[in-house]
Amino acid sequence: MVSKRVLTAVAAVLWAAMAGCATSSATDRGAVTSTNALGRSVDLNESGALEAVARSNPVHYEKIRRILDGILRQPDASVPRWIQANFDGRDVTYAPVVLTSHPPKRRLSFALDATRYEAIIVLTKVRGDIVPLR
Repeated sequence: MVSKRVLTAVAAVLWAAMAGCATSSATDRGAVTSTNALGRSVDLNESGALEAVARSNPVHYEKIRRILDGILRQPDASVPRWIQANFDGRDVTYAPVVLTSHPPKRRLSFALDATRYEAIIVLTKVRGDIVPLR
């Protein structure tokens, strides 16, 4: 008969092995997907990035310009659908996480054709309130 201590040890080893496999598989899958599905990634906050897009792909530049100009007029929850419907953007990420900076900012990423674009958006309508501790 196998003791409870041995079963617990085996279960712990299996749990650790499965957790490690699941984490690495998800990471590997994500890296492969982003590499295979999209040709390149462009950080729009880098100096000269928008100008380079304007020269290399004027159609994308016009869409990006319109996205960046109109994103703050959209309700946060509608941004992914708005980008998909109006600009044929795919894989839109606009997570409801506000970066703790002054002014507050939020991350946006989306794909146009085979290129993934990423930007940090400065939020103008968000303000923090000081709430006294009770």
